[in-house]
Amino acid sequence: MDQDYHVHSAFSDDAVSTVAENVAAARRRGLRTLCVADHVRHGTVWVPEFLAAVNALRPRPGLEVLAGLEATILDRAGTLDLPDGIDGADIVLIADHQFPGEHGPVPPEQMRDAIARGDATEQDVIEGLIEATASALKGAARPQLAHLFSILPKMGLAEAAVPDQAIAHLARQARTAGAQLEVNEKWACPSPRTVRAFAQAGVTLVAGTGSHDCRDVGVYASVRRIADGAFAGQASLWSSLRRAWPYLPGDGARRGPGSRAGASQGTMEPI
Repeated sequence: MDQDYHVHSAFSDDAVSTVAENVAAARRRGLRTLCVADHVRHGTVWVPEFLAAVNALRPRPGLEVLAGLEATILDRAGTLDLPDGIDGADIVLIADHQFPGEHGPVPPEQMRDAIARGDATEQDVIEGLIEATASALKGAARPQLAHLFSILPKMGLAEAAVPDQAIAHLARQARTAGAQLEVNEKWACPSPRTVRAFAQAGVTLVAGTGSHDCRDVGVYASVRRIADGAFAGQASLWSSLRRAWPYLPGDGARRGPGSRAGASQGTMEPI
């Protein structure tokens, strides 16, 4: 796999590698695309410095270096926890770190307890998450759905509980917004079923490690298993993947960040 669309640098509180170290690691591994994406909040003040650090390392021969900002969905209306002055960012990563409640973010542990007490139903929680994520897509420029549904197990829920119709609806919203779906190594999500639905809707698929250390940049195992589960035995999807999954080795058809997938189905093939 020759890309990593979700790599944190030391601009994020929980990461250890600099932007330059991540770029060097990507070049050693032969990646063609690297998105350095750091966590932001409304009060984040270092975005200009972050963008300058990325810009100082591009262009790089044979490696496209992108600047991403990862923001949490705050509420059911899809408000993103973004600061001002982000116009220089290439991608906005939409993340479900907290449950997007009616009046603001709720820690997933609290939602798990609320479900256990009967104060919230599994169906209502899933519907709320889908609605908030779809709304967030409408408000983000150059969006990428980062580790979609990673919050579900933290709330004691399984992705299998998300109805097919809800996944298909979200996939259509992503296609309309020109978003891309990230298949995430760290959280091993979304599931093959979800990836397949997004591919069938024509959404561009990308891979990301979610790394916090440059030693993990571009290193995949979970993503490969998800790919095999999503498309094994589906020849028509495999063949159209080469036009829609940017990281495939030997695939010359590449899409820019946030670009809309073409008329063909977005899919994936084994590596």
